[in-house]
Amino acid sequence: MAVSIIITGSFENPVFNQQTGVIRILVTTDMLKLLVSPIVRGRGEVVSIVPEGVEPHSFTLDPGVIRAALNSDLIVITGHMKWEMDLVERVAREKGVSPDSISINLLELVKSNGTILKINGEDNIHGFWLLPDNAVLIVESLKNMFSKIKPEYSEEFSSNYIFFKSRVSSLKSFLKGLSEKYGSENSKVVIGFYAEQYIIEALGLRIGAVLIGEEEVVKPDSLSMIYGGLRSGEYSCIIVSDIALLMGNVKNAIQQISADTGCSIAYVSVVSTNGLENYDSMMYYNAGQVYSAILSSRKPVSTGFDIYRLTTFIALFVILIETIIIVRRVRK
Repeated sequence: MAVSIIITGSFENPVFNQQTGVIRILVTTDMLKLLVSPIVRGRGEVVSIVPEGVEPHSFTLDPGVIRAALNSDLIVITGHMKWEMDLVERVAREKGVSPDSISINLLELVKSNGTILKINGEDNIHGFWLLPDNAVLIVESLKNMFSKIKPEYSEEFSSNYIFFKSRVSSLKSFLKGLSEKYGSENSKVVIGFYAEQYIIEALGLRIGAVLIGEEEVVKPDSLSMIYGGLRSGEYSCIIVSDIALLMGNVKNAIQQISADTGCSIAYVSVVSTNGLENYDSMMYYNAGQVYSAILSSRKPVSTGFDIYRLTTFIALFVILIETIIIVRRVRK
């Protein structure tokens, strides 16, 4: 079954199809569908709450979301936004059950068993689901939850998890190979918002400076550091996410920085899927964006493998993966 969102009313509200015998999973952001749908493929329906183009931190619950949550079998939340916690508590109270029985808090899960990176000396709770090892941990926990809800499909869920894990293993090897080939390990970059840290960690890169922090505004002292690092060549490029572009005047700021310094910008996704259906495809896409920016700022090297061939290869790789998945579904 394809992942779907049905739009009704004057605002985008998540609505489940009237189908029986499937697991209904409500996720708070679109990106989480890439971790849920590979496990319940054909046995569940996954619907996201926050519409494309809406900044999730400022999202407000409405009656449509409450209804969808009450009709779901499981609510998957990132765990770092207050409205998510309010939603789970309200649904649990109305159903007369414990919050843990109807939801899974990914932040609590990853804090206990995964990796939460530090930024400015504090836990970075934004975008942690993008780190490959965290993604595997999350999907394994989801597999266990779904097996409890539909034990008759537990073997199928386990098989799907093994397949997902193998794809992530291939992804990690690919990303490591890129880092080794282009000597980019530990290179410093500018990130738009905290969530991008988990993408650059997966790519072996490091933070040079952050444009916007928890306050969601661009700070003058950050701009000074960014301009200095980019002009000196200390920072390779700017990496900005879809969520960062929805904050303050980030879009105008990075365009101005790029124009003033000549640096390249990599646009990556941390909450929107851009039509992709698989987690690893999304990370290949993000890797292509980042390496396009990094290598376009370098002088040509003697490897015989320029930026155009790199980005073309990654694009074809993603298309190949998506084609294989589509063919497999058609044959079922």
